Amino acid sequence: MTHRVAVVGTLNMDLVVRVQRRPDIGETVIGQSLTERPGGKGANQALAAAGRAPASLIGVVGDDDTGRRMLDAQRAGGVDVRHVAVTGEVSGRAIIEVDDSGDNRIVVVSGANSLLTPQMVIGALDDVDPAVVMTQLESPERVTAAVAEWCGRRDRRLVLNPSPVAPLRSEVIAASNPLVVNEIEAAYYADASSGDVDADAEAVARELCATAKSVVITLGADGVVAADGAQVSRVTVDRTPVADTTGAGDHFAGILAAALAGGADLHDAAADAARAATAYLAARQGS
Repeated sequence: MTHRVAVVGTLNMDLVVRVQRRPDIGETVIGQSLTERPGGKGANQALAAAGRAPASLIGVVGDDDTGRRMLDAQRAGGVDVRHVAVTGEVSGRAIIEVDDSGDNRIVVVSGANSLLTPQMVIGALDDVDPAVVMTQLESPERVTAAVAEWCGRRDRRLVLNPSPVAPLRSEVIAASNPLVVNEIEAAYYADASSGDVDADAEAVARELCATAKSVVITLGADGVVAADGAQVSRVTVDRTPVADTTGAGDHFAGILAAALAGGADLHDAAADAARAATAYLAARQGS
């Protein structure tokens, strides 16, 4: 085993539309710009992790120009893509609306990502033998279950970012160390119907620790809360003007996984990742 991070997840080409405000149902608005850039939660997290630790990405792209561009972007960022399969299906896409406040709304079309199988993932993980495995919920549910099972069998650390939010088997949540969630996801898994996680994020984190080994809740400009069986900590962050929040959560998660793989404890890793995500947002503001 090395200090390697393996990210199991998606690669999507992001089509980013800038709008003054996002349209209501049935409404048409005029877009300000359209850009295309490699993305996908798995790809974003792998690139972030690769800046701090050896990182591998496990996923699927199509045998098309989009797939080749996404693989080139990963290689340029230092990510090992030996276990990204290439298939005849069209590569995944994400359509992202970003308004003037920096908020976004995203629609993902899975494409080739949907062809990732448990067998492919288990074989890749056996070969890579990482210290930490990170995954999300953009891949098929059976893939998430296979990742959790592999981590339990091999005594490896699972960092689970359950996004987009969806029901999870109790054994998958139980294997998470940590479960990395934003306010919406934290409310869902804690069954906090009010959704007011900010009001008492520490209490929500403690509640989630009853089902997961540890928990990290990201609160945007209000910082980060980390909890394990021994401690709950809160990290404050510098407020920065935001042009586009897309990818900031993935950057946080990738840095967190790399720090944990390097031996940092949960609370130090969360603080490190929070600083990195703030710097990432500041850099996007200036770009």
